[in-house]
Amino acid sequence: MYNIRVFNPGAMELYHGSLGLIGDKINIQSGKGVGWNRLTLGDAFYTSLSEDAACLFSHLVLQKSRLMGEEAFGNLGFAKIYKISLNADFSILDADKALDASRVRSILLRAGVSKNYLNYRQDDQITEFNKAADLLCYGTDWEGNRNEYLTKELGFDGLLIKESAWENWDYYPSDIGVNWQSIGKGIEWPPKSLAIYTTAKISGFELFRDGTLVSSNLNNNIVDRQVSR
Repeated sequence: MYNIRVFNPGAMELYHGSLGLIGDKINIQSGKGVGWNRLTLGDAFYTSLSEDAACLFSHLVLQKSRLMGEEAFGNLGFAKIYKISLNADFSILDADKALDASRVRSILLRAGVSKNYLNYRQDDQITEFNKAADLLCYGTDWEGNRNEYLTKELGFDGLLIKESAWENWDYYPSDIGVNWQSIGKGIEWPPKSLAIYTTAKISGFELFRDGTLVSSNLNNNIVDRQVSR
């Protein structure tokens, strides 16, 4: 039995940093992320198991908006942090767990990877998610992002993974209300991301923390409330 870790998606605490989510459902916006979040896991709605990580991305997206000459909000160092809820039937691929070698071989063959090449690959190069995704580079009959492609072909709605880009990340701003010195004490760091490919299975979201300052017309009061969707 492969990838057998049991999740209760409906009870997971997931966070997303953003300028703001509009409307009553979430749509994936390709290439709109910040940092590596628009590159490594494909077209997905990016969430984190860590509120602090979501706060960092909220800060980054705010800085990007300013640099691009777009909206420049008064704020507490970050924009907004949302709490994301999933349907109970949302299926999660855990990148830390072994994949079914026969299924992966079948997917790689359909993707155009040479059968002769695969015959030289041992199962430990097939059952580890990152190595299996790397092998897609030898295929010619697929397109898109390798992590997204493999996850979807295996029949999952989202990918839970520790993104390698965290390992060399060194920008931890001091003005966003996160005590970075305490990170790693009693919690997993770098945190895992859950890339959500099937956004129809997001059951809802709510504003969890709001760093935006209301305009001067409202006396610059700090918005600190939760909004249910």
